[in-house]
Amino acid sequence: MNDKIARELRQICNPVDPVSKRVYRRLKKQYKRLPHNARRDFITLLKQTTFELGSEQGRSLLDKD
Repeated sequence: MNDKIARELRQICNPVDPVSKRVYRRLKKQYKRLPHNARRDFITLLKQTTFELGSEQGRSLLDKD
């Protein structure tokens, strides 16, 4: 994984608290496990997914569809 991809993942899921850092690491692992032809689609799918920090949930990362 190069810096450009890591930067894109950080932009999608900003690792600011322990939960979001864990999600960021999981996204990196999933990206690295994918075949090379599916990686660009993975980034595109993540950009379409909305990540939001909810204060009522203890600032956990929520995945909205």
